[in-house]
Amino acid sequence: MSPASTETQKGTAMDYLAAPRDSGIVKNLMAMLGFMAATGGRLPAGCKLDTLIALNDTLSTNEELRSMVATRVMELQSKRRVATTRVAATPESIINAVKNGTISLEELKAKLQEFES
Repeated sequence: MSPASTETQKGTAMDYLAAPRDSGIVKNLMAMLGFMAATGGRLPAGCKLDTLIALNDTLSTNEELRSMVATRVMELQSKRRVATTRVAATPESIINAVKNGTISLEELKAKLQEFES
């Protein structure tokens, strides 16, 4: 298995697999694999981690299953909104960018001329 993404990473990889509780997706997946939460609503200790390990092991050795899962993930991802980057430049940040050499004064002038056209 791969190590943590960074040494300063906070939390666990499970944080990235969070799903809204009301979707029932985790409960459904665990039930399909034969695991049910005991009275009190908790799965056996380490059950979700062991499931991820088993999925990782299985997907690493079964090309057909890996392809099926990857295809479905791509389908779902294609339907999600894509985050757009928001650039919040101020006149001061632009002047600082010219001063520190991030952009040249000539580049700035050319962009301003394009903008005015």
